[in-house]
Amino acid sequence: MITTGREDISKWASRIDTVIANTPQCCVNRVVVVESTPSTMDAAQAFAGESCGVLLVASQQTSGRGQRGRVWQDGDRCTLPCTFVLDTSGVDPVMLSAMIGCAVHETIRDVAPSSSDLMIKWPNDIVIREQGKDEHVDLKIAGILIEQRERMTSIGIGINCVQGQGDWGADIQSKATSLSQIGAQISRLDLVCSLVEHLSYWLGAQDRAGARSYYQANDAMVHTRRSFQYDNRNFEGVVECIDPLDCIVLQTPTGTHRLPIAQTQHVRK
Repeated sequence: MITTGREDISKWASRIDTVIANTPQCCVNRVVVVESTPSTMDAAQAFAGESCGVLLVASQQTSGRGQRGRVWQDGDRCTLPCTFVLDTSGVDPVMLSAMIGCAVHETIRDVAPSSSDLMIKWPNDIVIREQGKDEHVDLKIAGILIEQRERMTSIGIGINCVQGQGDWGADIQSKATSLSQIGAQISRLDLVCSLVEHLSYWLGAQDRAGARSYYQANDAMVHTRRSFQYDNRNFEGVVECIDPLDCIVLQTPTGTHRLPIAQTQHVRK
């Protein structure tokens, strides 16, 4: 089993503070670093209280949560688990989700080998596409969880860093990968500093055309068969296009359907 061990995180906060001070339009103004917490989402919300602009980073997360009640598997200090609590009043939630996906993808892209096929899998995963014997396989390398409460948005991000093949549970062994497994070398501290910079850029730019273009250039779903739920109906077919700010265009046996992004759920199998 590959683990990072108990790192000295005593200087993490000061290093991240320096990045915050030197990042134009930084999305956070305060960082909290903890050795261990059950959930960075819960801990960040507790530390933030009624204030925004908070980033909480943990060396270890023991009960991380994912979308729709799923569990996020961290291993023993194998991931980068962090949560941003931001004031997103006036920001379209659909646009926000797209920008976060672009920022996390860009953070990993900067350290991934050029041969890695790194993609965004709507709505909340970053994946590495590998070509199998008969078809491709998308291996999850990062996940995003967004929770909104009035003007406050909690953005939980988990990036798989140093897991080896033996670190995965049997249920996800064939579905996940890590930076280490694809040959990327970066410390977790450097990774979170880069994430602060990229997320601040995308949130500060508010570039709708740029977000749409970047997302679609790295879309993992286009030309694949998927199932979605919209308006209490299930739709299954081949994805022709995903516009992360508007709709999913799906070709089904009954014709072409345009499913609005904000009201559609991906049905995982």
